[in-house]
Amino acid sequence: MKTEDFGVHSEGEAAARNAMAFRKQRKHLERQVTSMAIRNSSKALLVSEGRILVNRCVSRTGDIYYDLPGGGQHDFETMEEALVREVLEETGYHVRVLRFVALAEEINDYMLHDPAMEAYREYAHRAVHIFLAELTGERREKPTEADFQQEESLWLPVREADGLMFFPVQINGRISELIQDEIPRYLGCRRWDSDVWS
Repeated sequence: MKTEDFGVHSEGEAAARNAMAFRKQRKHLERQVTSMAIRNSSKALLVSEGRILVNRCVSRTGDIYYDLPGGGQHDFETMEEALVREVLEETGYHVRVLRFVALAEEINDYMLHDPAMEAYREYAHRAVHIFLAELTGERREKPTEADFQQEESLWLPVREADGLMFFPVQINGRISELIQDEIPRYLGCRRWDSDVWS
């Protein structure tokens, strides 16, 4: 059988086609790895005198929701260090981590198919580490960096927070329970096929 029977005219051309196929496969795998990045976030259940500090946020559609103070982990930073830094940036409060409370995941499937979200691939899969924290002093500094869609930080009675819409949604109606329970837990994963949640 001749190589011409397969549309290849020389061994050099076959090697070039193999190299090209390998490069295409490698680019495809690199895109997959980039798409599968997991963003680690630290969030605080910051409680003082029966109240909890929350971030009040407004979505692009005008819906109000709440988030715990905290955010993404930087390279070479522990989850506890990320929490202390992020809470200070968003709220101006200095805090100390008391204990790990829970882990919740979010997977935003819609981001993988939306070219407009290409720059935000690291947000496609998020692991949210939730910690109980306390204030280390009364002094509050000026916040330096608001969280995404954050309008303000406010103290609310813990029981009131149980009735609010939070992200991640796995903590909705469970704020009091998470604060009181001594056993850390996995809260599961919520998949989103749309960025519209209301």
